[in-house]
Amino acid sequence: MRSLKLVSVAGALVLAGSLGLAACSSNDAADTSASTAETAAAADDTAADDGASDTGFEEFNVNDAQVDQEAEGQISVNLVYFQPVDMEPAGAAGLAASKASFHIEADVSALPENTLGYGAGDFVPGLTVDYSIAPADGSGEAVEGTFMQMNASDGPHYGANVALEEAGQYTVTITIHSPEENGWVLHTDPDTGVEGRFWTEPIELTWDWDYTPMEW
Repeated sequence: MRSLKLVSVAGALVLAGSLGLAACSSNDAADTSASTAETAAAADDTAADDGASDTGFEEFNVNDAQVDQEAEGQISVNLVYFQPVDMEPAGAAGLAASKASFHIEADVSALPENTLGYGAGDFVPGLTVDYSIAPADGSGEAVEGTFMQMNASDGPHYGANVALEEAGQYTVTITIHSPEENGWVLHTDPDTGVEGRFWTEPIELTWDWDYTPMEW
């Protein structure tokens, strides 16, 4: 019986050792697997960050001190420019990129407190937006035109390719006509109507621009 007990104890010790080794091996494998997964996740995050930051172009504010201008308590307008772009359809897309100095755009969005039924920050469609880029001292002729409504990878906006070769101080004037002029209508009944009404006179906003031609 004594011999049997010794054998049993020895067997139990061996079994416990085996289980301990197996547990250690399992824990080591789990740690290795977790470490590998964390490394892969970090690599994926880095790749995603690199992709997100690589937009392919950089926008510049016409005037950093006049980034967003509000009007009528309804809309906000941001004016930016970047490299000339190709657009379609070619016959209606204005100046070709190869003949332009830059692409300028007006981002027109709805203010959170607007009463015209737009969602806060939404693009405001259906507008006629005219632009004028004139020497600030009144000399020379202004570059004028009407922005087109278009879509880019970062969303819809009003914009145009523009040729402006000489550096200098300019005044940029944006004139925004009422959507009503283009047949946009509003619900006015008590159940589905909006409280506000479209502006009756064109909105005029100006930016001071210290312009320097850029090599894109």
